[in-house]
Amino acid sequence: MSAVGRDRPAPWQTISSETILADRWIRLRADECVDAAGRTISPYYVLEPSEWISVLAVDLDGAVIVVEEYRHGAGIVALGTIGGAVEPGEEPRDAAARELLEETGYEAQEIVDLGATWANFGNHTNHVHHFLARGCARVAAQDLDDSELITVRILPLAGLGEHLQQSYHQLTWYKALAHL
Repeated sequence: MSAVGRDRPAPWQTISSETILADRWIRLRADECVDAAGRTISPYYVLEPSEWISVLAVDLDGAVIVVEEYRHGAGIVALGTIGGAVEPGEEPRDAAARELLEETGYEAQEIVDLGATWANFGNHTNHVHHFLARGCARVAAQDLDDSELITVRILPLAGLGEHLQQSYHQLTWYKALAHL
C-alpha cells in the first residue's frame, strides 16, 4: 500500500488530561493533545465506558432471539442484539451468558466468540465483544435492571440485518452468519 499526499499519521502526544465525569456507568475526560504537525487540539473529549458485549442468540429451531427497547440517545424504540456492559473483573464470554439470561431468560448450549471491534475509536476507549449463542432455550424469566424495559422477539434469521439499526448489532449479525 502506498501513501498519497501527506506524511504518515502519527499518534498524538497527550500533554494533560482532566477527568470531567466519573460514575459507575462512564468516565469522560478532556485531553490536551499535540498532533504530529505540532498543532494543539484541546479539549479533545474521550469517553471511557466499560467493555461491551453483543450477542446474536439462536434458539433450538434456528430462529433468532433479539430484544426491543427504548434507546434514549437516539430517542427511538429499536430492535437489537442482546448486549450490555462487561462488569469489572468479568470475562466478556461470561458477560454474554449473563446478559442473555438476564435480558431474555434464555441459556445457550454453545457461545461462539466472534472477536472484538472498537466501539468507536474516534473518542471511545472500549471494545464491543461479539458473540453467537447457539442452541438457546428458555430456562427462566427475565431479570432486568430497574431502568430496563425489554421485549423479547423471536424472528427468522433471514433479513434480520435490515431491521438492526445499531452498527455493532449489524456487525454481530454479519459475523455470526459465517457460523450459521
